[in-house]
Amino acid sequence: MPEPRNPYRHVFAVLARRAPQRWRWWLPVFASALATPLAKPVLLSFLSYGGGSAWIAGLEAVTVRLGALMAAAMALHTYTDLVRSPDRPVLDAHPVEPRALLRAIALRTARNRSYLPVAAAVVLLPVLQQAGVVPWLGAVAVVLGAWLSALGVGFAVHLGAVWAGLSDGLAKVLDAVRGDNPRMQAALIYAPGLALLLVAISVVFSSAGLSYALSGRADGWAFLLIPPALGLAGWAAAGPLSERYYVRATALLTEVDGLVSGAATAEEDRAVYLEWLARGRPELLRQLRQGWRSYRPWALGAWGLGLLGVLAAWSAEPDVEARLLSVVGGCFVFFALLPPRLAAGDPVWLDEALGTRSGAVDRARFTVGFLYAQGALVPALAAGLVRHGREVILPLLAVEVVGAAVMFAAAFLARRQRERAAWLVGPIALVVWAGLTFSASSGLGLDAYFGGK
Repeated sequence: MPEPRNPYRHVFAVLARRAPQRWRWWLPVFASALATPLAKPVLLSFLSYGGGSAWIAGLEAVTVRLGALMAAAMALHTYTDLVRSPDRPVLDAHPVEPRALLRAIALRTARNRSYLPVAAAVVLLPVLQQAGVVPWLGAVAVVLGAWLSALGVGFAVHLGAVWAGLSDGLAKVLDAVRGDNPRMQAALIYAPGLALLLVAISVVFSSAGLSYALSGRADGWAFLLIPPALGLAGWAAAGPLSERYYVRATALLTEVDGLVSGAATAEEDRAVYLEWLARGRPELLRQLRQGWRSYRPWALGAWGLGLLGVLAAWSAEPDVEARLLSVVGGCFVFFALLPPRLAAGDPVWLDEALGTRSGAVDRARFTVGFLYAQGALVPALAAGLVRHGREVILPLLAVEVVGAAVMFAAAFLARRQRERAAWLVGPIALVVWAGLTFSASSGLGLDAYFGGK
């Protein structure tokens, strides 16, 4: 078998084949498709302006925002993949070819994060429907250029941050901005922000060029090449920087981690989300600790889902109650799948050994699921109260009541079926969400029971 030209790419490809996770690529694209109708009244409200300069200015503004979002996301992803990658402890023990490794890491990052511009293109689909192909392609080109720019600039800036952290000449500058952080860590902390700033400036020029082009100035299209050109320049600089600073980054990271770990306290290490609610309730404390340590993405993801609720609540279109019942209700009942997950990591013999009461365990799992789900509801409540006043309280109260009933059933089934309960809870939650959506869309909502507003 011939030796691969880039052994790191070969290893990354083998790892990808052994652990296929294509659903992770499609999930944000699918979520963007679901969120587009909700985001349109807020993000793409300029589509209602018709022709003229106001419409073009609106498209310019939204491309700047989406381009900046691409830049921020890729600045963080390039930092994680290059500086804080889990591959680094494995590779540090062996001689490496920095340029070949950098190319392999960049290709993997580009492939794994290629869903970002695709998701943005999906969000911009209403532009295609109402304005035509040319404005949509131009907007997508701005976003794609920002993504490409951040890919190249990100790697260059993060490798340059290693140089800055080791530089005696920049010591006073880093001391001035580092705050309570170690000096060398300051360079790594501010590197993603610098990458974002550089790319965002190029995106401003690119989106302005799109505005000029749509206004009739053909030379405006040339401005769309500024972000990709910046990305190519960054990539050209990243190669030589990797030769000098990729390996030296390990020593920098080791020193930084040593300083940080020495400053951390044992109490911070034991901190658990919502633990203060479990005083005097050992079963709830045990489930909260298990949820935070084993299923932390559920707690964090709830607040991410809350952004969908904010879009639904902030829109000025009518029928806000119907949108909240459907969107927030769907996000809320999704968390009924958490009690079976908690039961899967909580073996029966442990409950028997601890002498716990089954009812207390059920209530604890119900409480954890219910509390985690509040992250999907509270942002919508706050946005709705500001935008629409008290009329959002009743639909969200209905979501709380219905969601609590589904959560209680999930906790009850989880004690008897353990992780297999998810196969029962999932269809139940889907039917409940369909019921909320149907009642909202068919006019059988809360007004029928409370006599209108």
